[in-house]
Amino acid sequence: MKTKIPNKFMSIIEKIAVTAKESGFEAYAVGGFVRDIFISREPKDLDIMAQSANVSDNSRLDGVNFSKIIAKKYNLHEPVIFERFGTSKLLIDNEEVEFVMPRKEYYDDNSRNPDTEIGSLQQDALRRDFTINALFLRLNDMEVLDLTGKGLEDLKNKIIRVTDPESAELIFAQDPLRTLRAVRQSLQLNFEIEPDTYKAMKTTAGRISIVAPERIRDEINKILIEKNPSVAFEMADDINLLKNIFPEIERLKNLQQPEKYHSDDVFTHTMKVLNRVPPELVLRTAALLHDIGKFAACKNENGKITFYGHELESVKLAENILKRLKYSKDFTTQVLLVIKNHMYPKMYTAQWSDAAIRRFARACGENLNLVLELSKADYGKDKSDDKLEELIKRIDDLKNKNILYVTKELLSGDELKKYFNLPDGKWISQAKEKITELQLETPTLTKEEAFEAIKKILQ
Repeated sequence: MKTKIPNKFMSIIEKIAVTAKESGFEAYAVGGFVRDIFISREPKDLDIMAQSANVSDNSRLDGVNFSKIIAKKYNLHEPVIFERFGTSKLLIDNEEVEFVMPRKEYYDDNSRNPDTEIGSLQQDALRRDFTINALFLRLNDMEVLDLTGKGLEDLKNKIIRVTDPESAELIFAQDPLRTLRAVRQSLQLNFEIEPDTYKAMKTTAGRISIVAPERIRDEINKILIEKNPSVAFEMADDINLLKNIFPEIERLKNLQQPEKYHSDDVFTHTMKVLNRVPPELVLRTAALLHDIGKFAACKNENGKITFYGHELESVKLAENILKRLKYSKDFTTQVLLVIKNHMYPKMYTAQWSDAAIRRFARACGENLNLVLELSKADYGKDKSDDKLEELIKRIDDLKNKNILYVTKELLSGDELKKYFNLPDGKWISQAKEKITELQLETPTLTKEEAFEAIKKILQ
């Protein structure tokens, strides 16, 4: 298999290789970088493992010391050093490069964060998760080291396999995030997971509870923006991982829906909607969580299934999930708004006034297009899609005429106080709300007409 260094990394690799030869170090590109260049995939970052060419001089700070030599040689800013892990980060040609030494790791049963010490190249390869991520490219002579003996073969055959098959369960038990990472990489790379590796993932899935929520969130985000993310969530369900991360989604399985609207159970329907919406993170997250309230809202009376108010239940549960996984307040607000409003387009009829459409647009705010996308995906291939297309056309017509959104604050508080010669008070916010309501009905409302309307109320 041939290696081809991407153009944006060529100069960086050359600087590192030259410095390694001059300073008596061996420098290796490691991890996902090596994997990606073998499969013609653009690497996102570059990790360098460095050790003294003289084994007797090897030090825990080999990576750090080598990064300092590079910084000095090319007049770069000093590297940022992480003493505990013996690593550093250095900005080279506007790319952040991480430097490490070959190491071995020791885990505590209740943490996925290991203690490290200097190790051999073989030990470093075996401490990694999968064979395809344990290939080393020695930059001194561009030779590839496959110390697990399976990395190149697994790349060729598109297989994800643990680095040490005899310790498969231990590999996932020590760092349970590897289970979710295997699911994600299987989706991203379109690779199969080797059977014994898959079995070990299933056995240790419950250990995900020791992983920091933020790390789980980051992996979920990467999954959500991939093509057909449902594949990953269905795999997570099969290995008992889904119920440990999203029990609210897992319980949607086999929850039947009225055939008039959806022929699939809620879980299957959710997966289809997730695949249909464009790969935008707020939208994909909303799609994943849009129907989780149906479990609580479900009523079955004499065979008639209903989910009245499920979107509000979904908002409550989604808020708890997003808080649990440490999503930002702004991101959470956007997702909840999309979920809350995704049913409104289904209520549309030709009798809706322009004012009603403006009220809907106002409720959705900047996320109007995301709400429409989710609603469209939620329809699937139903005939009701015609109604949605008509609603979108009317929204576009109002937008083109510049009368979809009301003018922000037609009258300020100071203008109202001066005109009516009244002091501050609750009446100002009430007056502004009334003006907004009038603008929704008549978007061309003038200031004079607004003053007259408020005058009648105050009288």
